Amino acid sequence: MAELATYRHGRVPRDLRRRQVVAVATDLFAEAGFAGASMDELARRVGVSKPVIYDLVGSKEELFTVVTDRFATELGDRVVIGVTSEVEPQDRFRAGAVAFFTFVAEHRDAWETLGATGPTPFNAGLDEIRRRQTELVGLMLTEWFSRSGGDPGPDTADTVDLAAHAVNGAFEAVAVWWRDHPDRGPDELARTVTDLVGPGLDVLASRRR
Repeated sequence: MAELATYRHGRVPRDLRRRQVVAVATDLFAEAGFAGASMDELARRVGVSKPVIYDLVGSKEELFTVVTDRFATELGDRVVIGVTSEVEPQDRFRAGAVAFFTFVAEHRDAWETLGATGPTPFNAGLDEIRRRQTELVGLMLTEWFSRSGGDPGPDTADTVDLAAHAVNGAFEAVAVWWRDHPDRGPDELARTVTDLVGPGLDVLASRRR
């Protein structure tokens, strides 16, 4: 972090040092996974003692939660920026998909680690990422249905929630498939998912009329 160079050793503000620890920990977790990442190695990379790490971010489990929350927030922010760059619901959906796949491409190792479903008690991180993405997709689908002239019946919320989970699952599945097909680009993947999902969403919207 460029800001660190302006401070003498031992004089770095606590908040800045904490942000450095979280940033370095994100890379370390991405490289080694939760089990393989050690607080000793983190302290070595940051250039401070291990007690300083614990004082700044708590235990390894607590740090992983912080890293996951930061990752989920950054992903959500990127998708929101993409969505709000367009006007029509289908264009907004495609732009959000492009933002999602671009983010995955830029953070492939972290995505693989934080999205891992192995035997670890820290899969709550993945649940949080999914929850936030489902909320974002749900907002887009609500607008899609509304712009299609749908009548918000009593079960509309459940329909939107169901569809949002299905769409979010499709994004995740394509991201996994993409790992073995790296020649495809974010735009192509987003276009394919939109072309595949769009007609189904139009059908759901027509049922609300």
